[in-house]
Amino acid sequence: MCATILCTAASAYADRQPGSLSTIKFGASSGNIEIIHRLHSHDAELGIMSAMNDLSLSIDHLEGQAQLALYVETRFSVAAIEGDEIGAPLVLDLIGAEVDGDYVLVYQEFAGSLPPNVAVRNDILRDIFPEQINHVNIAINQSVHSLIFKDKDAWKSAQLTD
Repeated sequence: MCATILCTAASAYADRQPGSLSTIKFGASSGNIEIIHRLHSHDAELGIMSAMNDLSLSIDHLEGQAQLALYVETRFSVAAIEGDEIGAPLVLDLIGAEVDGDYVLVYQEFAGSLPPNVAVRNDILRDIFPEQINHVNIAINQSVHSLIFKDKDAWKSAQLTD
């Protein structure tokens, strides 16, 4: 049944390609690294219904937002690069999710500073929508580093020092 809904919804993508925007930045008020994932509510709802195989989930309800946040937590990672190796993923704290107009925002934090060389992996909704494109902006030290994830992209790196 989920497949039927996803196929039916395919026509909705004729004018808009599924995608997300994740922003990583220092939060002056929290003193932590804040990560905000912005997904179109239609994509998020279809994605979470498919991922959880539960057509009753809605991002308009707390349970749907919680399931989406837990899903995002398993599909987004940041790690330090040491030499030529990607280290273990940093421990990101899941803060929650909320609906904001046509979008759903999922919040994570990292208590500490980002390493000077980071690797990022963003697989959000890419297991559900093969055409999904995820953008990640890392706004640190008055610079913005942009990464784009599509197709079978895995880890991508950014050097955060000048």
